[in-house]
This record gives sequence, structure tokens and C-alpha cells, in this order.
Amino acid sequence: MKKIIYSALFALTGFGLNAQYHVLPYVDAGRNPLQLNNDQEQTAAYLADFGWTSIQATSATPVWSPAQTIPFAFSFNGNAETSYKVSTSGVLTFDVASMAAAPSSTRAALPDASIPDKSVCLWGLNAAGANDAIITKTFGTAPNRQHHIMFASCGVGATNPGGSYWSYWMIILEETTNKIYLVDARTYNVPNATVSMGIQIDGSTAILNGGSSDYVNTAGEDDTPANNSYFAFVPGTRQAVDMEGWDLAVGAISSPGNQNFTGVIKNNGTAPVTSLTMNYSINGAAPVSAPLTGLNIAVDAFYNFTHPTAWNAVAGVFDIEVWASNINGSADGNPGDDRIKRTTTVLSENIQRLPFYEIFSSSTCGPCTPGNINFKAIVDTISRNDFVAIKYQQDFPGTGDPYRTAESVSRRNTPYAINSIPRMEIDGGWDGNAQSFVYQQHVDSRNNPATYFLAGEWARNGQDYSVKVRYKPIVEVAGEKLFVAVIEKKTTRNVKTNGETEFFDIMKKMLPDVNGTVLPNNAVGTLDSISMTYTFNGNYRLPASGAAANIINHSIEHSVENFYNTEVIAWVQAPNKEVMQAARLTNTENTGSLTENMNMKDVTVSPNPANDAFTVSFDSKEAGEMTFVLVDAMGSVVYNNTVNSNTGVNAISIPTSALSNGIYHMMIFDASNNAHVEKVMIQH
Repeated sequence: MKKIIYSALFALTGFGLNAQYHVLPYVDAGRNPLQLNNDQEQTAAYLADFGWTSIQATSATPVWSPAQTIPFAFSFNGNAETSYKVSTSGVLTFDVASMAAAPSSTRAALPDASIPDKSVCLWGLNAAGANDAIITKTFGTAPNRQHHIMFASCGVGATNPGGSYWSYWMIILEETTNKIYLVDARTYNVPNATVSMGIQIDGSTAILNGGSSDYVNTAGEDDTPANNSYFAFVPGTRQAVDMEGWDLAVGAISSPGNQNFTGVIKNNGTAPVTSLTMNYSINGAAPVSAPLTGLNIAVDAFYNFTHPTAWNAVAGVFDIEVWASNINGSADGNPGDDRIKRTTTVLSENIQRLPFYEIFSSSTCGPCTPGNINFKAIVDTISRNDFVAIKYQQDFPGTGDPYRTAESVSRRNTPYAINSIPRMEIDGGWDGNAQSFVYQQHVDSRNNPATYFLAGEWARNGQDYSVKVRYKPIVEVAGEKLFVAVIEKKTTRNVKTNGETEFFDIMKKMLPDVNGTVLPNNAVGTLDSISMTYTFNGNYRLPASGAAANIINHSIEHSVENFYNTEVIAWVQAPNKEVMQAARLTNTENTGSLTENMNMKDVTVSPNPANDAFTVSFDSKEAGEMTFVLVDAMGSVVYNNTVNSNTGVNAISIPTSALSNGIYHMMIFDASNNAHVEKVMIQH
């Protein structure tokens, strides 16, 4: 007789305490367990660059992977296990000595005789497609690591995977807790994607989530953890009182002033919760506690809490812990998952963030159309002064967009390593399809304090642009870059095959180029500025396509349809890709060049690339002090010298023989602290 153990609480007769499991559901969790894995759910080839290792490639018929070593001590059903193997049909077994054939992709109810003893099942997958693979990666640090096994780009059952069908699932083994997680990560166009989910102890005993092993996916096609669901198979008996700390709405950066801690806790106990005490501690100090009564938190339910006592945040770095205690008048039976921990930097001043939206698209990309429509519908309800957007037209699919440039493709590759469109980045962090963009994400971005002050002006005279950007760091970060771009607010001539007839906020040129300008490591609160100029050369040309042979050559031509319809934007981006602030620069058109107030013009650097030295030549309006600062790629100052310039043409030699090869930025400051920047390459 088969023994099927399910629901929340059970004991396996004859196995003892460590052989017990209970199942905790995290449906629509919107993340992976403990948030250690925030990688995209993509193919093995893509994720290889992010530390994932392929252990089994595609196979026309189900096969077992080679045996794999678990990278930490792990116990299954009360017994220590050191290795496992995985089938392309979705079964992980610790019975690595078994030579039985891999289970077929035709699943059945658990337990089943075709499944080896000591197995974890997402049974029913099909890894027969060209991109299908089983890949692994370990996250976290000892003693709290997780080993993730991902079934990447697989079909389900008889649905053969391919370009139009794919799904992603994960089995996760957790160090110390010995928990096993089964994750529903991503599915596209696989009808009724159903697997047999559970743990099979042997041919007669299985542990299921509920009364059936049938599980129908809920995750959509988003390739981030934002739509993930998962189920935790937890060793031990389910406790009567068990409140898990789930989330705390405190970011890495916080504003000064009073803050009420809000967050989410989850009732993992066996009875509803009617009362508890919420606590928080700052830097290990005595807890600030407040009772919450009149509650009704159901079993397995989440609860949104607000601690009624505000924290008066001042500038500094703080470790924050929040937890529930005295639950229904009792101590928590599983204190290991109680506390939510965050570290936050409180800024010295509060600067309003402008959300920065980067969209990678093409007029030949059919799936890009609904994303562009959705994005425009949302931002059309928002003041244009409350966000910054830029679109980089791409060279695929097909012949690509006529307005793609070498810079738009380069931006796709660095810093984002994007290999598919449509794609949208929010503040250099959220990475997804613009069709999934919702207004709340705009609100959330604006509520995230900016870590830079950024503003500036631009002027245009015909096809000549003058730009001055003013910036001030609010936190200490090394290696951040300033990016400046000229965008055309609407274009209509790059129509191709995706049905769009109007295109908005199209990048035309980045200043000085796509690499941006490395900012010096100024002290927090120091206001500085950079000026730059650019001329769109030649006449307008519409390329036939986005093919490399057709792209605009900026040295002799341009693709700006209407210069009166252009705009200049700027943003500061950290080495970790986070956009610290963005700005729409103020148009001072018809007021002349913004460099007129500078005591320099006609700046040239030669030779460039330089070997042992280069010379900066410039024309001074009047005699005065000029400061020359050379900054390396990490923002460190490698040369700093102040000289007295003469009226007229001046030249100063900068030694470089001791510098490493690479790109540097030469900043020239006049006595009024106006600045001009030139990019210099050192090549010995």
C-alpha cells in the first residue's frame, strides 16, 4: 500500500524525528528563497557568464546527469548525503549508485515505482530542445549556502521545447536547515504545464504539497524572479507557533528623518495568529517593541505590518533587525527564520530621484510593439519632468532598425550583456520587458532616494551643441561615470515591419561617446561641473537598415530628423550598474554657447593615443590659473597641476610614461571652476 504524506504536519513511522518533513507554500512569492539568487532565468549559454555550470546538455530521450558533489554537508530524510544526479525528465536522486534508467517525461502520480528511492521530483520535464540543459550554481556564504539546480529552457511532457516553447524550474538544497525548495520559475507557451511535484522516500512513500502530486505552473514568461512561486520541504514537525520574517521596506539608501518600519511576515504555524509584538533594533541596541492585537493572520498567510514607533534616522550606516515575538502569547517554535536584517546608509540630504528608463527596441521587432505601447501609455500620465527615458534602437531581429548606431549596440552589451529584445532597464536594476512595466514601479523608483545631485543646461546653435552638467555626490562611491546623450523626442522615418509608425526618445549621440566620463572621487557634498561640446556633421541620411554596413558615420553625416525636436539628458551610473541619478538638462536655446563663460576654447589633445606624454593646447581669453586633472577609469586622480595661462594659445605637456595603458579623462578647470573634459587613451 502506498503511503502519501501531504499537507502541513506528519510523522514518518520508523524514520524518527529527522525523517519528518512539512511543506510550506510560497505561491506568487515574487522572488527566490532568501533572495540569494537574483540571476535571470535564461539559457545555459547566457548564464555561463554569470557562474552557472552545465551538468547535462539536451537529450532526445531522458538520461541521468553524471553524479554531482553537494558543496556542503546536507541531510535528506535524516541521512547524510554527499552527491546526487539529475534526470532530464525533472528528477533529482541521492541514490547515485542506482543504474536504473532515467524516468520518462510522461509523469505519473507519486509515489511511483519508476522513480528511485531518495528522490526530489519535478517529474514530467522534457529537455530535448536545442537550448535545453541542467545547470547549477551555489549562492551565499557558509553556513547559509544554497545549491541551485535549474532545468533551463525545457518542455513539459510531450511538448517538445524550442523557440516557441520553454519553461524553467529549480530544485534548491539549503545548507544547515536541510530544506529542499521546488521552484516554478518561468514558462512560455506550454499549455497546462503540469509536473509531478514532491519528495519520494521510496516506492511506497511520498511527501506532497496537498493531496496530489499534480502541480500546474503559475509563473509567466518574465525572466526575473518577480513571478516565481516555490514550495519549501522542511525537515521536522510543523510548529504550532512559527512566524517567518519575510520582507522589510528599507533600501540600501534611506532618507534622514522619522521612518516607520513597514514590512511583511508569514504565518508558518498551524493556527491563525491573533496577536504579536513587533520589535526593531538599530545597530544591536535594545529593541523598540510594540504590541499588535486584533489580528487574524491565517495559516500560510502573509501579513503587512507597520511598527507604530518611528525611527529618527540621521546620517550614517545602520544595521537594522525587525522581528515578531510573543505570538498568540507564546514563543516562536522556529526562531531561525524570525529576523529580517537590512543595512542602510542614511543620506545627509534628501534629493528627489528621477527614474531612468532605458529601452532596447527595434522597428523590426514585433514583440517590442506592445512593450513600447504599454510604456508610452504609462509615462503619458506622468509629467515629463518626473522621469528620464532613452531608447536604443537595435540591429536585430532581421535587418534591424535604421536608427541603430554603433553606440546603441555597445550600450546593449556594456554594461547590461543583453542578448534579446524587447528589454527595459529601470535605474540600471530592474531588467525585463516594457510590456510588464507598471505605474507602481515608477512610484517605487521615485521613492528611492537619489545618491547624486544632477542638473545642467544645454544650448544648440544649428548642429552645434554645448552642454554643462553640474553634479554632487551624496554618498561615497568610486568609479561612477557620467553619461550624456542627445535624444530625438519623436522620429517617424525609421518605420519597418513591427507596425509602429512613431518612435520616442531615440538616442542619436552619446557625449563624448558611449563610454561616458569617469568622475573624480570628490568628497560627499562637493558640487562640481563638466562642460562638453558636440557637432553633428554633414547632412541627414536614412540608412536602409540596421546592418553594420549601413549605419551612420558620425564623422560625415547624421540621422536627426529635426534638430528642434532634440533634447539632452544625463545620468550617473555606478560600477554595479546602479543609476544613481538622471536628469533632463535645461534647454537654453538661442542664448548662445554655454562655454562662453569659460576662459578656454579650441581645446585639443595630441597625440591621442599617447605614449610617454601628450600635449593639451587651448586658447585663453585672458591670463589666469588653469588646473589640469587626469583621472583614471576608477576615478582616481593620477595627475593634478595648476599653471598660469597666458592670453591666447597655450600648451602644457602631461607626462604619461608611468601610467598603465587604458582610457583616462583630462579635466581642465579655469579659475571660476568651469570645466572642460577630453578623453585620452594611453598606449605604450
